[in-house]
Amino acid sequence: MSTLNIWALDKDQSIKHLLLLLAEQLDRDALALDERIITDSRALYLCDTVDGELRAYLFTLAQRPGQYGVHLEYPESSEVNPVYDAFENLTLDALVDLLALHFDLREIRPLPILH
Repeated sequence: MSTLNIWALDKDQSIKHLLLLLAEQLDRDALALDERIITDSRALYLCDTVDGELRAYLFTLAQRPGQYGVHLEYPESSEVNPVYDAFENLTLDALVDLLALHFDLREIRPLPILH
């Protein structure tokens, strides 16, 4: 995500906003946007930058305002028999914690304080 121009994405503003928040809190060099699968404008896939097999499907579609959904996907699954954990209506803090655990990210930075 370090070189990704979030505002240039053909995505809904809610998912762009989420990406901006995640880029502030998580290691931008450890995650990438996975564009192999076309998604709704309110959803996207993030993957690890090692081999792209560990993925998370993030979405704002059908979630309460300011809350998020995620499907955490695992590399040992197949398209025929996918293995994933699904969570809906998560707060940003809960989502960040899950993504850090899923992608084995050791640091979660606090969001900057706006005055």
